[in-house]
Amino acid sequence: MQKVVALVAVLTIPVLAGGTASADETSYVLKVDVQPAKKGQKAVAKVHITPGAGYHMNKEYPTSLTFTTVPAGVLVDKMKLTAKDAAKFEEAGAEFDVAYTAAELGKKKVSGEIKFAVCSATTCDPKKSAVSFEIDVK
Repeated sequence: MQKVVALVAVLTIPVLAGGTASADETSYVLKVDVQPAKKGQKAVAKVHITPGAGYHMNKEYPTSLTFTTVPAGVLVDKMKLTAKDAAKFEEAGAEFDVAYTAAELGKKKVSGEIKFAVCSATTCDPKKSAVSFEIDVK
């Protein structure tokens, strides 16, 4: 009698900046820079997308950045930004300036989702990634 042994391999793929994991986790980097915020004054958080080596931004894809959770006391100027709203949108990368005003002191977390696509010479991959940033209002 023969014994059959099954081997199972587990592949762990890191997720960059809360993004959707893929077999090629180096296709993009998502980063958020947050300015110090003062109560009642407009501040800006910058959301950067940088395509990985061999990739570029798909300028034809309907790119969007949508905020789903904005805490009480924080007003985001625009809840949904598209490629037309981007401070920079080119094949080398994209940057969104998220203007907000906080009416209360303390730490607050703003979150949402960004949709975009990066392409290589052979593929174009739509991405959906969680985006969040913490503001510390002084």
